[in-house]
Amino acid sequence: MNMIGIKLRANLSGVAFILSLAVLFLQQFYASFAVSIVIHLMDGIILALIVAGTFLPMRQEKYIQQYFQKHAMLCLSTFLFCAVFVFFKIKIGFIPSSPELILMFALIKNIFLFGKIIKNTADTAGGTERIMLNPAGTLLISFFMVIITGAFLLMLPAATPGASHLDFLSALFTATSAVCVTGLSVIDVATELTAVGKVILILLVQIGGLGIMVFSFFGMLAFRRKLSIAEKLTVSYMVSEDDMSGLFKALRVIIFSTFLVEAVSAVFLFIGFSRTMGMSVKTLQFAAFHAVSAFCNAGFALFSNNLESFTGDPIVSLTVSFTIILGGIGFAVMYDVVHKLTVELKNLFAKNKKTVFLLPLNTQIVLAMTAGALFIAFAAFYLLEHTHTMKDFSLREQYLGAFFQAVTLRTAGFSTVSFASLTNATLLMMVFVMFAGGASGSTAGGIKLNTVAVVFAFFRSFLKNDRTVVIKKMSIPDEQVKKAFLIFGFGLSIVCAAVFVLTITETLPFLPMVFETVSAFATVGLSTGITSQFSVAGKLILIFLMFIGRVGPLTILTAAGKKEHSDTVDYPYGAISIG
Repeated sequence: MNMIGIKLRANLSGVAFILSLAVLFLQQFYASFAVSIVIHLMDGIILALIVAGTFLPMRQEKYIQQYFQKHAMLCLSTFLFCAVFVFFKIKIGFIPSSPELILMFALIKNIFLFGKIIKNTADTAGGTERIMLNPAGTLLISFFMVIITGAFLLMLPAATPGASHLDFLSALFTATSAVCVTGLSVIDVATELTAVGKVILILLVQIGGLGIMVFSFFGMLAFRRKLSIAEKLTVSYMVSEDDMSGLFKALRVIIFSTFLVEAVSAVFLFIGFSRTMGMSVKTLQFAAFHAVSAFCNAGFALFSNNLESFTGDPIVSLTVSFTIILGGIGFAVMYDVVHKLTVELKNLFAKNKKTVFLLPLNTQIVLAMTAGALFIAFAAFYLLEHTHTMKDFSLREQYLGAFFQAVTLRTAGFSTVSFASLTNATLLMMVFVMFAGGASGSTAGGIKLNTVAVVFAFFRSFLKNDRTVVIKKMSIPDEQVKKAFLIFGFGLSIVCAAVFVLTITETLPFLPMVFETVSAFATVGLSTGITSQFSVAGKLILIFLMFIGRVGPLTILTAAGKKEHSDTVDYPYGAISIG
């Protein structure tokens, strides 16, 4: 088939899929007779688009029989889809009354359309190559596809107990929160998901935490498949590895360190949980779930009160805390620290030649900023809440609770302290810490500590009248400074714009709403308990913020930006009065 026919089919399938997603949202308002009419009309348009996408390219063939021979499977699948479509429409009726039939019809329809989009993308000549050469675009598409797939899986009857099932908005919110390793939820994961649903959820967390493409490309390497230059470019972008020659080593470190830390964490959590839950397979499952959730900085818990029951448990609190810290400092930093410790250990037993290994500047910055952020957050939380929320705690529980929340603030979403009675000062402090987030190249969110360090260094250099930005007696390239301010400005703008819109769409208290907004953008997942109270528009805004926060502002800007072919024009200088 020529390119015109393929592009026509791809465009029509894309429009049909978007309309189908719109139908899923409209079904939230099925009580309205007018809405049901609109839904049936949109479904009719979807069917027409699928038929048109299949048979309109037939006009370019000289013989109709020849077209059917070339595209027998396509025509057969379209006929089957039409038959199933008509069957369900007749069974559902003009005024739907069976939620189970509606759910089955929605899943079949959207899975079919989603599959067509993937097939059309693969058939587009050169399309895959062009996408792969744009790593930022690849990252956006990958996350979107996994989120949509996860939403459909969570809508399956097997994912929820009883006859109930998640509506599309709740499933989409939960899937986005999982893939974007946020932890915000409009449902009680502990009670509203079955074992199957929880497995789906933690798999989405693991995929989102490591990165979709990391999984796929490591699989290619494991099976000895050679990567193209475009594929290497994409993966190197996603793992923040500038040197493509060290790509396999970087992937190996990421995968190995992830599963090692999660396994060790699961062992300690099993010991901690077993003291209250007993030694059982269920306890082991709980330990593994929380280990993955902690390392990926997701913050999903299988207890209805999160981890508040373990406030005074040092094993659970400290294990989860240090697992979060390791996930939040990044794989490169972990590798550098382990390498440094290994070298120093060898030097202790070396008789003659000593090996010198200096930590890279980025690693030094991450470690220093992490320690500083943890100390400030710990001290602030303890001083502000030890006579309020934690007044009934013992001194040990207060210290453990303050340290735990200082750690989770950076992007984890777990809590051992109830947020219902936190002071406004504490909430405001937490907003700033969440916005900063964790380290670049980690599972953490926020604008990243590396960005904050460069911004502060710029202001310090400006006040000292230095010509360049200097950190630890090393100058930072202007390009890196520009990126830092770009990320900082974009993140702040997105949060402010979201808060402004939410003040229009919601009637919730202002400060908790700001807290929820920053928590979503920074993929933290901490909540004051109002997430489920957001309107449909509010939940969609939070979904958008979680997506942007996970893929990163720089990725969004890179994917949206246009590359100029040349930059050889010198423009005259113009004077602007500043300040």
